[in-house]
Amino acid sequence: MRGVVLMVVGIALFALTDVTTKWLSAGYGAAQVIAMRCGTALLVAGPIAWRQGGIAPRRLPLHLLRGALIVSAAFSFFHAFARLPLFEAYVVSFTAPFMTMALAVPFLGEQVGAAAWAWAGLGFGGVMISVAPGLTGGGAALGYGAALIGTASYAGMKIVTRRLGTGEGLAAAMAVPAGLGVLVAGPLAAAAWVAPPAEDAALLVLNGALWGVGNAVVTAAARAAEASRIAPIDFTAMVWAVVFDAAFFDVRPGPAELAGAAVVVLACLGHQHDQRRRRA
Repeated sequence: MRGVVLMVVGIALFALTDVTTKWLSAGYGAAQVIAMRCGTALLVAGPIAWRQGGIAPRRLPLHLLRGALIVSAAFSFFHAFARLPLFEAYVVSFTAPFMTMALAVPFLGEQVGAAAWAWAGLGFGGVMISVAPGLTGGGAALGYGAALIGTASYAGMKIVTRRLGTGEGLAAAMAVPAGLGVLVAGPLAAAAWVAPPAEDAALLVLNGALWGVGNAVVTAAARAAEASRIAPIDFTAMVWAVVFDAAFFDVRPGPAELAGAAVVVLACLGHQHDQRRRRA
């Protein structure tokens, strides 16, 4: 039960991170927001590193690749949230399990059955149903493209995380991507820095704190419960997206968006059931 509760809390923290990202995107560039986020996350990683006796990644090249993919996802989703409601960006992001599955074939040598490919096709079909109103309206193509790139980066990160295994410490898993984010985004942020008023500075710090704590909580959830038990909790992000879109941005999904999201969720659950059946 502890793992499930931690996962629910972690998903809520990530959704709040995305809310603050969307707010900040109206006045600040991606580099400034991500540099501040990663710098704050390094502070969050500090106490964890102290408890674990330091940061000593044993497989640094894989950590750096993982960090680069996380930074890529952060930049991509920043641009997606600047152009899309949270709900629509999340619908695209839920294709990540299918992208991870496809990448696992060449990079991990995993075998994928016909049923899994069928569920993947259904999932992407659901995304097309959900995004069709935005695409035909002509306003959000760049946002959907950014969400797709961010999702692909996230899927690649999952593959690298599998290669890393469970022997690496949490501090390294948090600190390396955060440090890389500061190195990449910091110079870009300095070149186009916008001095924030006190309330925006607090929001920038909050964005990083939510992201850093969210990562720690989700990692703790993954260590406290089996992956098959907590995987469906990801879909609570849809609930948070609807609530936060309505509460903070006065936006509500239409029938097509809801129908497409339902198809995506059905496809993901079907895929998970098929994977459990194959492992049994």
